[in-house]
Amino acid sequence: MTTTEDISRVPHSVFSLDAVPLADRFEVWRESIGCVFEVGVPRERRVNGFRAELDAHVIGDVALARTSTEAQSWARSSATIARDGMDHLMIQIYEQGRMEFSHRGRDEVFGQDALVVFDLAQEMRSETSDFTNLSLLVPRSLIEPQLKQAADRHMQVIQAQGNPLARLLIDHMTTLKALAPGMNLSQGTEASAATVALTAACLNASRRDDGQGEAGIAFALLVRARQRIAEHLRDPELSPARVARLSGVSRTRLYEMFEPFGGVLAYIREQRLRLALRMLIDHRFAEWPISAVASACGFANDSAFSRAFRARFGTTARDMRAAPAGAERVSGDFDRDLDRRYEEWIRLLSA
Repeated sequence: MTTTEDISRVPHSVFSLDAVPLADRFEVWRESIGCVFEVGVPRERRVNGFRAELDAHVIGDVALARTSTEAQSWARSSATIARDGMDHLMIQIYEQGRMEFSHRGRDEVFGQDALVVFDLAQEMRSETSDFTNLSLLVPRSLIEPQLKQAADRHMQVIQAQGNPLARLLIDHMTTLKALAPGMNLSQGTEASAATVALTAACLNASRRDDGQGEAGIAFALLVRARQRIAEHLRDPELSPARVARLSGVSRTRLYEMFEPFGGVLAYIREQRLRLALRMLIDHRFAEWPISAVASACGFANDSAFSRAFRARFGTTARDMRAAPAGAERVSGDFDRDLDRRYEEWIRLLSA
C-alpha cells in the first residue's frame, strides 16, 4: 500500500525479469530498454533464459539507474534518435564488467575507475560483457549553460586516476544512489542541482584527446540550431527559414542536419508535443485549460494540437491529463509483476 511518506520520496522503480518465463525474458528486456537503446544477444542466450535488472531513481531533474545484466550489443541508431527525441547526456561508471566501442576511428575498452559520456542525440554502438553499471541521465538544457565549451562530448572516456573531479563525480554518483531511497522530493531537487553542477565541473576540467573535425563542427551546428528552436518553441510563427537565420546556416544545410529527425518541422512539432505532455501531467498546470496548454506550446489552434497529440500519443490530451499513460505494454500473466515506470520517467525528464 502506498503511504503519504512513500509519495513524498523521490520516485523509485525496480525492473526485474524474475517473474518472466525464461523463454520470454530477453524479448521483455529488449522491449523495455528500447526506451533508450536497441539491444541484441546471440540466440542461445535468448532461449536459455536471460538476466537483467534495472533499479532507477528520479532525483529532481536527473535520473540515476543501476543496471545489472548479461553480455549484449547496444546501439542508438538515427531511427531511434528521431523516434524518441531524447536530448540528454548520460554519464556511466562500470562497477563490474567492461564495454568496447569504436568512435571516429578510435577503439576503446572501458572498464572500472573511469567515466564514459554518451550524447543520446548521437548514434552509438558498443559491446559489453556481463556487467553492473551506474548511469546518470542529465537533460542537455540543464547542463549546457554550465559548460565552458559546447564541445562534442559523445563517447568521451574520463579516467579517474590523476583526475580529482572525475573521482569526486564517481563517488558522488555512488553515494547518491545509496542515499536516494531515503530522500524526499525537496532534498532530491537540491541534490539534482548539485549533481548537475558537479558533472559540469568534471566535464569542464576534462578535455578530450581526439580532434573535433568535420563531424564535430556539424554536431556543433546542430546543437546551436536545436538551442534556437528550444528558445522560440512557443512561437507559432517559428519556421525553418527563421531557424536557419537564427542558427546562421543555409536552409539547405538546415534540412540536411534535421533529416534524421524527419525534417525541421517534424522536429519542432515533436518538441512541442513533448512539452505539452509534460505540462499535462504536471500538477502545476492542472488548472490550465487544454487550449492554454496548446497555445503555450506554440500550436496555432486547438484542433491542430488535438489531431497532432492523438496521432503521437494514441489518446486525447484530456484523457492523458486524467490518467497519464503507463509503460506496461508487455502481454502475459507476468504483467502485474513488471515495474516499467522508469521508461516513462526517462522520456519525461526535462528536455
